Amino acid sequence: MFRKKLFLLTLIMLLLFAACAEKDSEPEVAETAVPQLAEQPTTAPTDVPPAEPEAAQPEPTAAPTATAVPTAEPAPQRFGILRFRDSDTTTAGSFQLLLEGVAAPPEGAHYELWLVDDSFNTLNLGPFEVAEGNVQFSGAVERNLLAEFSGAFISIEPDGVDDGEIGAIAFNGLVPAGSLVHIRHIVTAFPANPEGTAFLSGAQGQLHHAMEHAGFLLDELANNNIREAQRHAEHVVNILDGESGPNFGDLDGDTLAQNPGDGFGVRAYLEGAKEHTNLATAAEDVTAEVELHAGHVLVSSDNALGRIDAAISQALRIIASDSAAEAQPAAEELAALLAAAMKGVDANGDGAIAPIPDEGGILTAYEHGQNMASFEFFADAAALVAAPAEEAAPEEAAAVPTEAAPTEAAPPPAAPNAVAIDMANFAFVSNDVTVPVGTAVTWTNKDSGPRHSATAADGSFDTGLFDTGEEATITFDKAGTYVYYCTLHGSPDGSGMAATITVTDQ
Repeated sequence: MFRKKLFLLTLIMLLLFAACAEKDSEPEVAETAVPQLAEQPTTAPTDVPPAEPEAAQPEPTAAPTATAVPTAEPAPQRFGILRFRDSDTTTAGSFQLLLEGVAAPPEGAHYELWLVDDSFNTLNLGPFEVAEGNVQFSGAVERNLLAEFSGAFISIEPDGVDDGEIGAIAFNGLVPAGSLVHIRHIVTAFPANPEGTAFLSGAQGQLHHAMEHAGFLLDELANNNIREAQRHAEHVVNILDGESGPNFGDLDGDTLAQNPGDGFGVRAYLEGAKEHTNLATAAEDVTAEVELHAGHVLVSSDNALGRIDAAISQALRIIASDSAAEAQPAAEELAALLAAAMKGVDANGDGAIAPIPDEGGILTAYEHGQNMASFEFFADAAALVAAPAEEAAPEEAAAVPTEAAPTEAAPPPAAPNAVAIDMANFAFVSNDVTVPVGTAVTWTNKDSGPRHSATAADGSFDTGLFDTGEEATITFDKAGTYVYYCTLHGSPDGSGMAATITVTDQ
């Protein structure tokens, strides 16, 4: 019995030794690494060298992290805009197409500009040419283009063929539909207003009435007729304030609240313009073009509202005056404030009225309201219409080493005459300069956000559009007087962002 127990005890000990030997032969990683990572995921063991965990990580795991980052789609290239202006006879009856970087059409073909309405009816605005990748094409028709049409496109048509068919589409002109409906309320029509008048059109019309009665007021003061002058002062206040305004009423005490206006009031028209401007910028897919000019509308409308408040104060001073002599200064200030509310003021003396605080007025707001409706042109997906730039690149690249090559023995060339002009606050500073022949004029865009150009009204030079902080230089080798403008914010007639350079013989 004892021997049997001893045998069993010996067998158990042998089994234990065998188990220990087997355990000692296993790799240490299998015993220690897994339990420690599972039980203490945030604490590194102090007795394990720091390099070992890194070595244990499989290296390919980093690759999916790097390749999984999504790559942003490049923004489509915008080639330019189509904008609308009032003609001499028709609201939004004139147009101007401005493009850059456009390839010439195929041999034996040309481009044509079209408008299209919501029912797919089209209007052909005619053919145009491309000059070194740039397009400046304008015209006018007896139709309100902004009210009637909601899209634009450019087709490629064969020369000498007029079969009524529309050729291949090269460019599409887009403006967000959600924005366009409110832009039309600002500058085209709004059914709920008196006679369906658009907000900024109504503001212009009613302010004209107020300015007329301010003129009548001055005439009566010149005749020493204070009572009639006060009656016209009441007319001015009621036209500006409207029937819902805080100052509307029988102000001269003759028992009648006289109002030669439409009852809505200049103030209400401007507030409505601001409201619908904000609605246009809140629309889906709003573009940078809409947002840029919406800001100009808001600033210029606020300027006009401030001047209207000041004009009402002067009209009330006239009503409270006891004599024509006492009322005269207020009457003159009233007339000046109404003119400023309409046309704006060149507050900084740079020769231009810009859509900035203390400058732009109702006419400025109206112009930029129409600019909000500019169609932005992008290439059709199937069209190859970008002007090739690769051919010029080798020449430019080759020119750099030539210019940079050291020529210590040669004397430095004489520096040409140079003039710097800033583009700031939507104006050229200075806006009227005189330079000798051979002068290099450099324009620098110092406005934050919008692109600008310096483009001759006669087409003799064009810097093209360039961004904030960039500059462009033109050397003037011929004497003459050159009117130029920004193609996005001015006009060839010298209005808006425009200026003059006079070049004289040496």
